Amino acid sequence: MNDELSPREHADMRDLVMAGAQRIRPVGKHRMQIVAGAAAFVLIAGIAGGAVATATLLRSDANPAPVATPTRSDLPAPTVPATPTPAPTPTAAPEQPASTGVMPFGGECANVLSEEEAAVTTGMHMIRSDYRWQTGADAVLGGIDCVWVTDEVYLAATVHVFAYPEAVVPAELASGTTSVCRDVDFDTSRVECSAVEVVDGTWLLVRASGARESVSLAATETLLSSASARLDDHAAPAPAERTGAWWTPPDCATIAAAVDPAVYGYERVAATADQPIDWYAPDRPEGISYRTGAASLCALHFASGSGETTTGEVVTVSAVPGGGVSFPTALAADHSVPVTVEGAAAAVIAPGLDRYEGSGSVIVATDGVNLLTVTPDWVRDTSEAAELAAVLFGLMHP
Repeated sequence: MNDELSPREHADMRDLVMAGAQRIRPVGKHRMQIVAGAAAFVLIAGIAGGAVATATLLRSDANPAPVATPTRSDLPAPTVPATPTPAPTPTAAPEQPASTGVMPFGGECANVLSEEEAAVTTGMHMIRSDYRWQTGADAVLGGIDCVWVTDEVYLAATVHVFAYPEAVVPAELASGTTSVCRDVDFDTSRVECSAVEVVDGTWLLVRASGARESVSLAATETLLSSASARLDDHAAPAPAERTGAWWTPPDCATIAAAVDPAVYGYERVAATADQPIDWYAPDRPEGISYRTGAASLCALHFASGSGETTTGEVVTVSAVPGGGVSFPTALAADHSVPVTVEGAAAAVIAPGLDRYEGSGSVIVATDGVNLLTVTPDWVRDTSEAAELAAVLFGLMHP
């Protein structure tokens, strides 16, 4: 007797269910509908399980035996129930260290400031521009990074809010950030004002940039007061505790030395002399995840030939120990599509994270705990970097 469905029956069952849960709205690359996919998985598992049981019954060639009607003499004598033995009290499992942090404002920028409040500060209509998905670096640090931009004139004004547990803020960043207005280097008609304070252990910075006649320190401090008043509406932020499954942040030169450039179609590869972490000044909060080691960032230069015949590409690699907690946001992002990265538990090609303008897509892979991103050069289709991503993934370890 065969207790399982045949491969053909499984395929027919899967096709029947998946027909009602197909991805929709193709735009360039198809958007993966995580809810539809999850529903399809549950339906397939449930239907297939029921089908196996039904098939077992239908395919059985055993003839049922006649059922005898019991007489009183056939009935068992009543028994006196024994005194129940108390079940042992289970020993509580030891608490595991937290693997995720607590983000301020409930992890939602909509809880920090309103678009109307940002508009009052800059004198222009503002909209919130969230990341399309999260790398997990802020979740690990217990922080949040939010931005509002003008929607009528490109970057005519911006409002930026950073909030992190005071304990994770590097000393150089904390000491170098004060409440003050400064001229914008590349445009003397603009000014950037910062207002900063520590509220019950949370380092909170509001930064507004725009026309000199509109943006002021007083207006920026008003935004700071508004955001500060909302901190208590949510759980206090806290960083995650490192576990033994977290990767050790990799060294860029070590990674470059371990990669065979032929995997990417080139003759040689090296870590660039100017690494991306150098793009962020120590007193600028944009680089906090790299300065604290919550994330690593490496630029690998692949090249072939010499002199005028030299060709090459730069691939950016980032690892976030413990960042796997945020992988579902990449999975659910608009236009994300699955991709196979050998060694990873799951991987997708997700849209880039530039909140100000368009950016190329990126491979996001996880082992369920940590997160790796691989961003190829613009000249390369992102899917072509999957083999390289697998090599890089294999170099990551606790």
